Amino acid sequence: MRVLQLSKFYPPVAGGIESVAWELTEGLRRHGVAVDVLCSHSRYPGVAEHLPGGGEIRRAGKLGTVMSTSIAPSMPWHLARMARHSDIVHLHMPDPMAAAAFWLARPACRLVVHWHSDVIRQRRALWAYEPLQDWLLGRADAVVATSPPYAQASRPLARWRDKVEVVPIGISDNRGEACSLQAAALRRRFRDRRLVFALGRMTYYKGFDVLIEAAAALPDDCAVLIGGDGELLERFRSMVNHLGLAGKVHLLGHIPDHELASHFEACDVFCMSSTVRAEAYGVAMLEAMVMGKPIVATDLPGSGVPWVNRDGETGYNVPAGDRAALAGALARLLTDDALRARCGAATSKSSAAR
Repeated sequence: MRVLQLSKFYPPVAGGIESVAWELTEGLRRHGVAVDVLCSHSRYPGVAEHLPGGGEIRRAGKLGTVMSTSIAPSMPWHLARMARHSDIVHLHMPDPMAAAAFWLARPACRLVVHWHSDVIRQRRALWAYEPLQDWLLGRADAVVATSPPYAQASRPLARWRDKVEVVPIGISDNRGEACSLQAAALRRRFRDRRLVFALGRMTYYKGFDVLIEAAAALPDDCAVLIGGDGELLERFRSMVNHLGLAGKVHLLGHIPDHELASHFEACDVFCMSSTVRAEAYGVAMLEAMVMGKPIVATDLPGSGVPWVNRDGETGYNVPAGDRAALAGALARLLTDDALRARCGAATSKSSAAR
């Protein structure tokens, strides 16, 4: 069998969907399945890479971005070529460029649509995109949703519920031997204060502005570390300075992959402060769970976030956008060692079960 992963981007480009595509690619390869990857490149022209042991990663050259969609004109041609040798195309949505490429190429192989999220922000463009999206779901042999709440709440999936299967996202435990040493160095860097860690792209739905405001109410012997790059990074840095929180909130920018595990290990609590259902699952929470860290997340209706983080067991879920509730839940875990240990043990058990 040969599978073609069709994704918007692919590592080293960081992101939740990108990490899922990588995990699936590597997992299939470990089980002897041949896998190729087709995605957009971050620039023009495109490039071709070879996977160790066989397989191609084709990054189609991007001319630009329109409404968060990469414009990669060569993608339909590459898809037609690569799909001729594939049994299954595994298409990660939302991605209008990939959907358009599949419509144009019309490959004969089976199609699995991995439904990570509905289109949330660009709703004004849905009048043009919905017919293509609906055609793709109709063409699919199977649709994968990542959690029961999202599958039930998704309006685009409602018509196709008979072909939807829920498959929760899983991740590998990628801790290396140097992880604990790096974590200890990180704690020393922040003078052994209790640490809250958050991670994600600096974009509108992550709620990092709410977390920054909440930090003002946390004990002074705490520090909030926020990792990630993106369009709102400088705005958030200005916000930290304006609120006089430069000594308590630290925006770390991009954290290299080989350093991520040490940040999860060093922290006392992980925070997922997202405010919009565009946060469909929260893959970073799984990384915290592998490390046995309690979690404070937001109760986003119709999202998988509060399903992944079980309120009162693996941590707490607070109303989205409520900085006082967020600060209260973080402070409770930070100041209660027994509670923090109990929730951390529950996250470890939960991650092992997944």
